[in-house]
Amino acid sequence: MAAITSEQVMTLRGQTGAGIMDCKGALNEAGGDLAKAVEILRKKGLAGLAKRAGRAMKEGVVVAKTSGTAVSLLELNCETDFVAKNPDVAGFAAALAAEMLSDASLANPAESEKAKERLQAVAMKMGENMQIRRGVVYTASANTAAGYYIHSDNRKGAVVELSFDGNMAAARADLEALAKELAMQSVAMSPKYLRREEVPADLVEKEREIYKAKMEKDEETAKANAAGQGRTYKAKPPEAVAKMLEGRVNKYFQESCLVEQASIRDSKLTVSQAVKNLGARLGGNVAVTRYSCYLVGIE
Repeated sequence: MAAITSEQVMTLRGQTGAGIMDCKGALNEAGGDLAKAVEILRKKGLAGLAKRAGRAMKEGVVVAKTSGTAVSLLELNCETDFVAKNPDVAGFAAALAAEMLSDASLANPAESEKAKERLQAVAMKMGENMQIRRGVVYTASANTAAGYYIHSDNRKGAVVELSFDGNMAAARADLEALAKELAMQSVAMSPKYLRREEVPADLVEKEREIYKAKMEKDEETAKANAAGQGRTYKAKPPEAVAKMLEGRVNKYFQESCLVEQASIRDSKLTVSQAVKNLGARLGGNVAVTRYSCYLVGIE
């Protein structure tokens, strides 16, 4: 009998939704006959997901695990909230997040065939499409510390990393506490970027155009209202318009960038100011180096 090819395996997988190893075993058992392999998988109850292939996976769970100074964050997606709350799903997610800390091949589980195969078995049992949407591992170095937060609904979570150029041994607990607080900030305020330099220039320009168009419309409305009331309308000087426009763009940065947001602990401070204050207290420079925020159903 000719060897089973990867193309045959992927064709069968596409038709049945079964795992790669299950497909390969069925093809070997069927002597390469695709129709017989489908029948074998159906008899084993492993071909039940193909008909659901187009169903959206907008539910799921976010989990985090820590070991030593490393933190993992993982998001799994499924079709229904009922399955998302199933103990088997939660158990799989927790186990995979824990293994991500010790197995380098699982550092990005969304690209791991081994992890996908294991999830496929859970999906078969649940009778729903499931996917590993994304995952990341933050491993602290000699001058970094990380902290995480998972919301009580297990649908939102974040991990934040801080760097410090002072005595890390003495400062680590305080840094991890602030990192956890900023992870909570990320979940609550959903920043899209860490700092304004990361925002694509074309996106900033688009926002500027939107604000400019709105300001021009407001100006026209004010002018028309003045005319209707028999008043003389005095247009805003160009420099005032430019200042207002930049103010609107800055507000966009303050809403979209983590370090420019108002702190959820003290709204009088920005995140960057809170970070700077901690550095002053610890006797060194503290900076937010990166963050990952996973919200189920949201990019």
